[in-house]
Amino acid sequence: MGASRLHSNHSIMMRALVYALVASLTRAATTTTTNFRGEDTWVVLVGASRYFANYRHAANVLAMRRIAQRLGVPRERLLVLLAEDPTFDGRNPHRGRVFISANGKRRAADDLAGDWGANATHLFADVDYAGDEVTPELVRHLLTGRLGASTPRSRRLDSGPASNVLVYLTGHGGDEFLKFHDSDELSAVEIADAVAEMRAKGRYGRLVLVADTCQAGSLLARLSPSTTPNVLGVASAKLGENAYAAGADAVVGVALADRFTEHVSKFFDGNRASSGTWGDFERSLRKAPTRSTLVVEDAAWGAPDWRAAPLAAFFGSEPTFHLTPWPP
Repeated sequence: MGASRLHSNHSIMMRALVYALVASLTRAATTTTTNFRGEDTWVVLVGASRYFANYRHAANVLAMRRIAQRLGVPRERLLVLLAEDPTFDGRNPHRGRVFISANGKRRAADDLAGDWGANATHLFADVDYAGDEVTPELVRHLLTGRLGASTPRSRRLDSGPASNVLVYLTGHGGDEFLKFHDSDELSAVEIADAVAEMRAKGRYGRLVLVADTCQAGSLLARLSPSTTPNVLGVASAKLGENAYAAGADAVVGVALADRFTEHVSKFFDGNRASSGTWGDFERSLRKAPTRSTLVVEDAAWGAPDWRAAPLAAFFGSEPTFHLTPWPP
């Protein structure tokens, strides 16, 4: 009996030691993985809606793309998934152009499609995934690295354990889902599972998930410190609340952007944006006339305080140059 009890106590102590070790490793992973220099930043932009009436969702993505490019994210680390191309739609009076500013506020420099250059024949010419390719399954596989072997490297998210990853989602949403093509859905559970798998595979150090949809806050509901550490969620509207479009353009006949992303674009046009912090960003959004309630899900972020984290580490940073003496 004594030997049996001793063996049992030994097993209990070993299990307790293992649990304590796992817990300490989890805490360490949550609090020590900090790379805020912006040297390893990846951006994934997803526009899930089809049809010209959803022009604004394509414009949202293109506005975010412009922000990332201007702040220095290289093209190979910027992945664009766009279900709708309004640039050459017959209903677009500004053929070949996409604007985010409506009704007299438009300038030639505001043409978001112009970033592709004068030779582009359609917007899909320079996105990574387009049209029917853009599905919930694709988003999950792209984030987790489960794409087919034939997928070229230029269409992969090759982030690592020290990477800062920004994932932006826009489209029509509801209670814990984002709708794709009016026929399929990406759920909050699937988003959290994909992020948890990313963490297990060492595919991010810090991750920020930004959602601009109706009830966008519900998409963050399944994030947790235990399964998705080092993650910050930012959403345009709380559960049960709409995310509102900006005013319709009198010429195009539809809204050109959602209010949340329109304000994000204006924020980054400001002088403080490239050197600002997530705290600056949050304060600005809370004051913005979006008509919706900003949701920030920070329970999984850990230390240090997310409000002090630089925006440039996730939206991009100015490229650095290393001079090599020649001849070597």
